[in-house]
Amino acid sequence: MTVAGGKITAIDIQRHDHGRGAAAEKITDRIIAEQSLQVDTISGATYSSKVILKAIEKALGQAGNS
Repeated sequence: MTVAGGKITAIDIQRHDHGRGAAAEKITDRIIAEQSLQVDTISGATYSSKVILKAIEKALGQAGNS
């Protein structure tokens, strides 16, 4: 994840064992556009969407603690 000027500018998913949830990876576009983790999950890939959101939340928390 890249944060510049207090905004998320890029999210690069390193690994996502998704099975049928590959569509959830599009959620990163929503997060960047809305600058929020409070975005709708991807229909048909709800579980994977939630996993990706949690991973991003953790990454932001770790970045804030560094």
